[in-house]
Amino acid sequence: MTVQLSHPGGHRPGGQRLSAEAPPAKKSVGRPKGEASTIVNVRLPLTLVAQLDRYLDRLETQTGLKANRGMLIRRAVALFLASHVAQGTPGSEG
Repeated sequence: MTVQLSHPGGHRPGGQRLSAEAPPAKKSVGRPKGEASTIVNVRLPLTLVAQLDRYLDRLETQTGLKANRGMLIRRAVALFLASHVAQGTPGSEG
């Protein structure tokens, strides 16, 4: 069976070539620099995710800064834990 390229001649849709053009700047991937971290999977209700996305849209509109769910959730958890440590709730360290 012969496989044909969908874009013969090394062309991509939109007139882009696969040749010696400079590649676009790559976004950094992987772990963020700084403090060691790990991934924690959390299941959230869709209504909560929708609220989170609306807040992110509003934040971007008001400040012009890009944010994502992970950034917002990290900050929210840090503030939540800091407020509970400051209150001296049972089981908190500090």
